[in-house]
Amino acid sequence: MQVNLGDKIRALRKRDGRKQEDLAKALGVTAQAISRWEANGGYPDMSMIPAIANYFHITIDELFDYNNVREEKINERVVKANKLLLSDDEKDLMDCINMLREGLEEFPSEKELQYYLAHALNKRGAKESDKANAYWQEAVSLYENISRDHGNVVCSLLSLYSQMGEYEKAENRAMKQPPIQECKEVLLASVFNDKKGELYRGEAILSLLHTLSVSLENAIAKNGVLSQNQDGIDIICLLREFYEKLLGKDFCGSYHSDLVLLDLRCTKVAANMKDYEKALGFFDSAYDEFLMCESRFNSGQCEEDHYNSPLFTEVANVHSPMFYWTAEGLIKFLAVIPKELRTLIKKNKKYKEFY
Repeated sequence: MQVNLGDKIRALRKRDGRKQEDLAKALGVTAQAISRWEANGGYPDMSMIPAIANYFHITIDELFDYNNVREEKINERVVKANKLLLSDDEKDLMDCINMLREGLEEFPSEKELQYYLAHALNKRGAKESDKANAYWQEAVSLYENISRDHGNVVCSLLSLYSQMGEYEKAENRAMKQPPIQECKEVLLASVFNDKKGELYRGEAILSLLHTLSVSLENAIAKNGVLSQNQDGIDIICLLREFYEKLLGKDFCGSYHSDLVLLDLRCTKVAANMKDYEKALGFFDSAYDEFLMCESRFNSGQCEEDHYNSPLFTEVANVHSPMFYWTAEGLIKFLAVIPKELRTLIKKNKKYKEFY
């Protein structure tokens, strides 16, 4: 650290166009002392460190380059957490939880680590039979704590409240959120008329499309009529066509996960109708979209999105709260469909990895 401090002082001084004499005068030391520090022949008294940082208008952490070390350590844990969270294996989840806890021992106020720990606890708690299990209770506490800084955890928090039977808390928290026409995506889309405006308008359309997809799929799943007749399938297929019209048939991006969700809902509706051949066709489509997701997300790293539409020429990646499908997710789906459909799927060598 002694060597780094001397190098840092010299770099900051040159950055600001200051002479050694200028810094010496400000600190009440000799120019020779500054020269000695920068040559790594000594270092300033610790009581002078705040004054040096203040002179260069930086924090003490920045003076010692600790911010870079901190960011590297946090990012390393975040990347690892992303990979572990793709797994449904209990050992992987516990390794993720323990790794994030260790990170928070070193950086107790780091919201990013709290964010991922909450997700890991949420996923681990789903394996417990008790709605009031300790994993979910801790996840709720973390979500509540970071919701002021991470607006996108509100969905996870409300979902967890609902699963725990805390419906009044979920309702009260939801009522505090702004209406959809006042969300940041819609507001930003109306501000600019240049390329930045094209970016924000594109992001608004994509985010609203994702929201519509999740809301519609959930509504049909819970509707006693649409969940088991052709009307439910037709509605979802219309939305799917809308995706292709907006994004282009050969688009590549996060929104393939939405198409998996929609195709699997059609699979279930067709299965409820006992039309297993039709259900198999929808599952086949879902599987193809899943392969697109897997190629992009199984390493925990995302390639840049691209869309074949003039609406999204300025849009790259849109960080919507998306669900990324894994093989474990499809296996869970296969466990709850009728055995007649499972039999058809088992006969197809394309899906041999699941059986």
